[in-house]
Amino acid sequence: MRARTVVVVPGLGSTPGEWDAVVDALRTDVAVVVVDPADAPRLRSRDDWTAEAVAARLAARVAAAARPLLLVGHSSGGLHVQALLYADDPRDCAGAVLVDASHEESVRLSPALLSDVGRAVAELVVATGIATLAGPWLRALGVWATSVRRRDRMAPAAVRAVYASRAWAASTLDAWFGHGPLQAGVLAWQRERGVPGVPVRLLVGAAGTGRGRAGWVALQRDLARRLGAPEPRLLDDAGHLVTLDRPDAIADAVRGLLLGVDEAPAHR
Repeated sequence: MRARTVVVVPGLGSTPGEWDAVVDALRTDVAVVVVDPADAPRLRSRDDWTAEAVAARLAARVAAAARPLLLVGHSSGGLHVQALLYADDPRDCAGAVLVDASHEESVRLSPALLSDVGRAVAELVVATGIATLAGPWLRALGVWATSVRRRDRMAPAAVRAVYASRAWAASTLDAWFGHGPLQAGVLAWQRERGVPGVPVRLLVGAAGTGRGRAGWVALQRDLARRLGAPEPRLLDDAGHLVTLDRPDAIADAVRGLLLGVDEAPAHR
């Protein structure tokens, strides 16, 4: 079943502009829709971040896209993709590519009161405007720390327009506090519903050495087993921001599923 639309879900604190190189590489093959995390209402409650709620929001945002869809999720966006994979009509989805996707083997949520206090403090910081002032600097630090390239593909003006905005700060805050509940919900669906009925492929930013890399690779292999996916493709020349370091690898993985040429055996 060949997909008619590729839907990209960026990770926490990310922006569609990071995906320009991937979109440019795919635009002659298929329609591409990149979800903007900042283009969302305030989502302050844990109930806003259940797997059911996240899947429903994503489905609504791409309701007009031609089916079937091929879903691509980076970092925490991988959780959004998995939620939709489990919740949506299987006929609507042709597969998924998870790019250095968030994954934990178990989640222990903090007490609601503690979470509420932390959110109140964070909301105060956002209200002061400090977050918008620091946003472009945080972006630069993130690129330096989590990519091999260590140089942004986004133009400085585009970085300032996004990362100095209140919408970016507010949506990132909401997603930060919603990450734990969403991860818990996806893990529950993995246990209850088993392997999705569509092909899933994993790309992993595997640059570096030591226990940190080994632990992350082990988690990605665990995620692949849970989703019935082949062994993850390890990119030793990419950090977490695979979109900056190896956009070509993402485009190749998407094309592999689009054309049905990726026939690697799945975990059993």
